[in-house]
Amino acid sequence: MKYNLTARFMPLIMDKIIFEFLKGDGITVDNYFKKNCKIAYKEIVNRTPTLAKNNSLLPTLYIGCYLISFYKAFPDVITESRFEGMIDALCNSKMLRNGHKNQSAFDEKNLQTRMTSAEKSQTSNYEMDWKSTFALAPDKKSFDLTYTKCGLCELGKREGCFHLIKYMCKTDFVTFEYMGANLERPHTLANGDNLCDFHVTKKEDVK
Repeated sequence: MKYNLTARFMPLIMDKIIFEFLKGDGITVDNYFKKNCKIAYKEIVNRTPTLAKNNSLLPTLYIGCYLISFYKAFPDVITESRFEGMIDALCNSKMLRNGHKNQSAFDEKNLQTRMTSAEKSQTSNYEMDWKSTFALAPDKKSFDLTYTKCGLCELGKREGCFHLIKYMCKTDFVTFEYMGANLERPHTLANGDNLCDFHVTKKEDVK
């Protein structure tokens, strides 16, 4: 990928949340720590194969690079439990909530984006791309989104930290919650399953 404006923007929206969590967990977050994490992030971005232009999941891949950079820079400090804590801090942050404010998982634009992305993914030759299928219920009150390949999982394998990817999957539940939907997902690629089977239902229709 390219270390472009998008790459530079990701740390700006997450640094405060992550740094505050780490400080609260007893880590010395000084200039040395920040500098080495930034160097690791830039290196990961530059060596990660890119996705197609305008791929809606490209920002997700940048976020994955950012989070993994902490582990790559300080593997003895960023333990598995501490990495999980970083994800929890993001999930509980106003950033994630405000990022999806007034958005609905079931508006026409969102549904069309998911459908188009799923169709394109079936013929994508990009190494890091997600592969998915999308099926919208006739009443448009639920949909099934099934992934058989995940870019974050591929990133984790490339960087030797696949065991951390499952914690990033937590954000999906929070994201759909903020977008007025309920997510059920019995299986995930990050847990070693052969697919991620998302079943998403409008919140007012959940019983």
